[in-house]
Amino acid sequence: MYRIGEIASLMDISKRTIDYYTQIGLLNPVRTDSNYRMYGEDCIKILEMVEHYKTLNMPLGEIKSSIKMINSNNEIDQAKVEKHCEQIGVLMEHLKEEIKVIEPILQKLSHHEKEMLVNKLSLQGVTLAQTLLLLFD
Repeated sequence: MYRIGEIASLMDISKRTIDYYTQIGLLNPVRTDSNYRMYGEDCIKILEMVEHYKTLNMPLGEIKSSIKMINSNNEIDQAKVEKHCEQIGVLMEHLKEEIKVIEPILQKLSHHEKEMLVNKLSLQGVTLAQTLLLLFD
């Protein structure tokens, strides 16, 4: 269990951000007898997910809904699952547009630079493809 300063330092996030996430219900710390908030490993996992979703430009409200759906103890809300899949589709479309924009820049890379980029993207792409296959199997 971590105090707010410890988890903020560990995750490289400000205490103010941790406070805000707690206020909006993203994080649910345990209160000690002396009223300190203690954050467990579940909070670390949530913070990691929040940071991941933020890199995808997802608003906090949608992040909160996604995390709630993931942690729903196998209760399936079909509408939320469909909305989440729609969000993934929108992100994929956004990525396709980004690729179109960056394509002329990629054409200017040397063979070695292209190879390094492909290797890096291939690993991420394979992981994503495997995840999608598992989800839709």
